[in-house]
Amino acid sequence: MTLNIKKTHSERLMPLLDQMLTESGIEREQLGAVAAAAGPGSFTGLRIGISTARALAQALKIPALPVCTLEALAEAVPTPGALICPLLDARRNQAYTALYKRSAEPPFKLETLIAPAALALDELIDSLSGFDQPIIFLGEGLQTYAPALAEKLPANRAVLAPAPFRLCKASLVALCGLRQLQENPQAGYLEMMPHYLRRPEAERLADERLGGSK
Repeated sequence: MTLNIKKTHSERLMPLLDQMLTESGIEREQLGAVAAAAGPGSFTGLRIGISTARALAQALKIPALPVCTLEALAEAVPTPGALICPLLDARRNQAYTALYKRSAEPPFKLETLIAPAALALDELIDSLSGFDQPIIFLGEGLQTYAPALAEKLPANRAVLAPAPFRLCKASLVALCGLRQLQENPQAGYLEMMPHYLRRPEAERLADERLGGSK
């Protein structure tokens, strides 16, 4: 189920889960594992999703799989050999991003070429300059950065995905989680932690006020 809203996640998530199970005819006790997007992303949104997934995994005694949000976004592009660059708006003139390449041969896995990071747009473009094939950009960050990408990259190098490819779908998080489960069938809920990629704003500002690191 996909619901594109910016607020009230904590109020809507559990009723949506209940509705999904009811409509699927599946009891909670039949679930074999739970996966959740672990970041990067909105700090509050990540905490809500992770805490819900951990609670379900603990209560049902099932594995919990933390999935990289950027990897789940990249899974939306199945094209063999494609370069895929997901973008999420990280605020402060930065984007959460990474670069993946879809294998040209079965089983067409994603290879990480640039690890997930919070980068300024100019930093990202510099890091992409060594790749000489078109790069597919997708994710909600395109709402902010699409004009700049079109301006700074040659027209034949930047492929901007349409709106349906800009959301992180739960189905793709589940796909990534299933692959993790096959590799780590005993993944415990205590191992599921958010990956922010940078410190929360409140911590950074507190350190600045105390004269600490920035």
